[in-house]
Amino acid sequence: MQTLKSTDIYSNISKRDLDHMFSKGILLQDGKVFLSQGSNGEINETVSATKFSYGNHSVQKWRSIKKSRFKKVVKMMDTSNLKIQIKIKTQFLTPNVIYGAHLVFKFCEPRKLSSKLMYVNLKYQMGSETLHAYFATCRGDEWMMIELCRFIPHKKDVNFEALLESLSQYYCGSGAIYVEGIHFQVIDDATLKVKINSDSVQLVPVDYDEITHLEDEKLFSVSKANEKKCHMLPAKMVLYESPDVKCYNWKSLAEPESRFVEVAELLSRQVFRIKCKIETQKLSTDTNYACHLVFKLSQKCHGLKCPVKVRGVLHRKNKELNFFYFRSPSLVNLHGNGRVPKLREDGLMEVIVWEFNSG
Repeated sequence: MQTLKSTDIYSNISKRDLDHMFSKGILLQDGKVFLSQGSNGEINETVSATKFSYGNHSVQKWRSIKKSRFKKVVKMMDTSNLKIQIKIKTQFLTPNVIYGAHLVFKFCEPRKLSSKLMYVNLKYQMGSETLHAYFATCRGDEWMMIELCRFIPHKKDVNFEALLESLSQYYCGSGAIYVEGIHFQVIDDATLKVKINSDSVQLVPVDYDEITHLEDEKLFSVSKANEKKCHMLPAKMVLYESPDVKCYNWKSLAEPESRFVEVAELLSRQVFRIKCKIETQKLSTDTNYACHLVFKLSQKCHGLKCPVKVRGVLHRKNKELNFFYFRSPSLVNLHGNGRVPKLREDGLMEVIVWEFNSG
């Protein structure tokens, strides 16, 4: 890593030497800005936390730690009341490419993480809007990143403002964190250029020609697309209800709202369980299947915006974090193994909760 003055970048340094310096990273502005080069030559810029403002000085301390790009990072003792005001101006971004703005932090006390994603539920403000970023991504150097927004700069200097309010103590604990800064990183994946509105969903057809037969309220059909056998079970056959805790109200709906006699209205609970036997002998052999949760949101429902964690109790050794959404999330909360709901032609919603091969 090399420290330069900002003007040195535009001096007589050869492109070869400049590329070599960028490969290791360059510190500018008295060590408060770090530049690196993306895979296609774009500039990634990290701004030190020393350039932020702090409204809660009693729980803030400056520290020098190893494995940081900067000489100083801020130690925040109370993650439930951060009050970190960010008003910075970038100077070196590559125009007309997609950037993500990420908060870079790490927990002061080492902890074992079971996957590359960790649920943190950062609450923050941008403009007049209160937002939530649900996940932090683990980097290979012990630091973690939370994506706050995406944007396309049309010039090198961009004003960036945000107010960081809190992390979830339920998931993150009450321990302190180190905040290194804000990292502006080029997003290479071209598929991420599509903007997903939180109120919009993709319409998908109900994929069967006809119900071939009805057996004990189980629906069997054949797919239009590939002529594979499909299987649909009513809620009362798959939702496990504890004898001690009431999780559902059972209601009768007229067609076309439901094909089954009764549907389950999910009550306000932290957990619900799906438990059933899949009759693979009635499915197509050696076929990859997806299990969809078919649902409809009540007009009175204004929540369910958070991701829902999915854990397979039959494969406890698998520590990979899987989750789905009842509502389509913002771009910053879309990750590779997060499943987004789709609107069916019959007015119901569906989302994948599990996948398997019929053997």
